[in-house]
Amino acid sequence: MPRVLLTEDDDDLAFALTGLLSRQGYEVERAATAAQARSLAARALHDLVVMDLGLPDEDGHDLLKGLLAQDPTTPVLVLTARDEAASAIRALRLGASDYLTKPVGAETLFSSLSAALEQSTLRRSLEAMRRQSMAGEGIVGSAPAFQRAMRALTQAAGAVHAPVLITGETGTGKELAARFVHRASPRKDGPFVVVNAACLPKELVESELFGHEAGAFTGAKSARRGLFELASRGTLFLDEIGELPLDLQPKLLRVLEGHPFRRVGGEREIQVDVRIVAATHRELSAFVEAGRFREDLYFRLKVLAVHLPPLRERLEDIPLLVDCFLAKFRESMGTAPSGCSAEAMAALTRYRWPGNIRELRNVLERATILTPRAEIQLADLPPEIAGSSASPLPPAPQERLEDTMRSRMVDAWEASGRNLSQTARTLGVTRVTLRSWLRKAGAYPVKD
Repeated sequence: MPRVLLTEDDDDLAFALTGLLSRQGYEVERAATAAQARSLAARALHDLVVMDLGLPDEDGHDLLKGLLAQDPTTPVLVLTARDEAASAIRALRLGASDYLTKPVGAETLFSSLSAALEQSTLRRSLEAMRRQSMAGEGIVGSAPAFQRAMRALTQAAGAVHAPVLITGETGTGKELAARFVHRASPRKDGPFVVVNAACLPKELVESELFGHEAGAFTGAKSARRGLFELASRGTLFLDEIGELPLDLQPKLLRVLEGHPFRRVGGEREIQVDVRIVAATHRELSAFVEAGRFREDLYFRLKVLAVHLPPLRERLEDIPLLVDCFLAKFRESMGTAPSGCSAEAMAALTRYRWPGNIRELRNVLERATILTPRAEIQLADLPPEIAGSSASPLPPAPQERLEDTMRSRMVDAWEASGRNLSQTARTLGVTRVTLRSWLRKAGAYPVKD
């Protein structure tokens, strides 16, 4: 339930408001003075603050400023008897979510509270983005192995509470797949929060995930929400889940099973509504056998398991991926080659790609920056790729790959009743890319 800090010096009004809020499912903690409000806010985090400006020990505007400085993710609703334009303007400029004058009707109050809760979700999402490096690019491809994975991800998206485990080699796009699950789910309007277990210091993992209270450990001067709380009503992506410390895995399992948790150093149990998507390039079953990963957590995570194929198993997607990346570079850099020469494309489709899609993107970005030509040539590629004709993989000529791509796109387009938008969604490409390939196949123009 949403937790409200009510700062009101009038005992009768505080009693009435507490009862009204409690009956609507809010958990209320009351402060009669600014000093009490500061103390309670430092000791515990709240979803909302409802405060009066006319406090006996401090100007309410100063308290408002201090509360927002301490925790900018918690909206503050001002409820006061001061019906003054100057006071309202000052409060709103300081960051108040709304300014209501007493007496206020229940409908007006709850409408404002509801809007503030939505604002709280947005602020937490932005705070999560600030605390992480966010990245994202589209997912494209029509290779059978890739399309099987996309169908599984689409089906998993609809199961809003079941965890998803995405496996695949490094660079295959596991985070992008997790973002796809989030965007395709009913949780799409909530936060998408990313945490890489391999990048967190072992002693800080629990605090980062579950938050901490003031004084929980040296340096914890104030309470802080963890990423689970920041992801509430959305999706938490746990990358490299195999690196999660063994002693923390039981706590994660309890949350996955719907149980509440406590912040580090805290006593209050916190219930969150979060969908977990985990990913790893490791073989978790081997970790289980070695005693490095709990078997019960492993089986809970793999309820919906999706494997992303390496790029070497979907070589026919390389021309499409090249088009996609070059279009993104044109958007971000203002210019980029229009494509690759036949020789360069043939080399790209012969290479083994140990770094998968991430390596392909980096190679194309380097060529885009360094080449002055309209097309990427064989000489613009790194030596290990340009000289990849001796690769043990069988050669895949560009012409055959392009013919396969065109054929599949035309088949999908015809199956959709020549609906460009529907076909683009099915294939995981943009309408612009699809239209370009259909034109190459002689099947376009048609009416969108």
